[in-house]
Amino acid sequence: MVEGVKAGGGVGGPTQVAHDATGTTDALFIVSDGAVALTQSVRVSSVADIGLETMLALQAVEEETERDRTARKHGATMLAALTHLQRAMLAGRDPSSVLRVLTELAANTPNADDPGLGAILRAVVLRSRVELARREHQEG
Repeated sequence: MVEGVKAGGGVGGPTQVAHDATGTTDALFIVSDGAVALTQSVRVSSVADIGLETMLALQAVEEETERDRTARKHGATMLAALTHLQRAMLAGRDPSSVLRVLTELAANTPNADDPGLGAILRAVVLRSRVELARREHQEG
């Protein structure tokens, strides 16, 4: 309790506060500097319930958002690798290092929660695998 503020107007000892069946409490707070008394009702049990449900819902949304963010970054990295492969081929350079990176990226593709993002990611993976198969066929 804050010094100078007493619940129920009691002096020195504990004060009893009335509870009703709905879980609310009615308490009279008096500030020792002579200010007007205020009555306040608080529903204690609902605060804990809302907090837990909200935390669980927020955690689920954050996990979905994080999975989509990871999938989006992976897709962008795969597109960058495909661009590097294209540039290496056009410049006549050896694309073997880019092909190794592309192979690893295509093998370790994360799942996305967003169906649209998942479809785009599958298309990028398919394109990467087509390029990898084409290079293997040319070498073999």
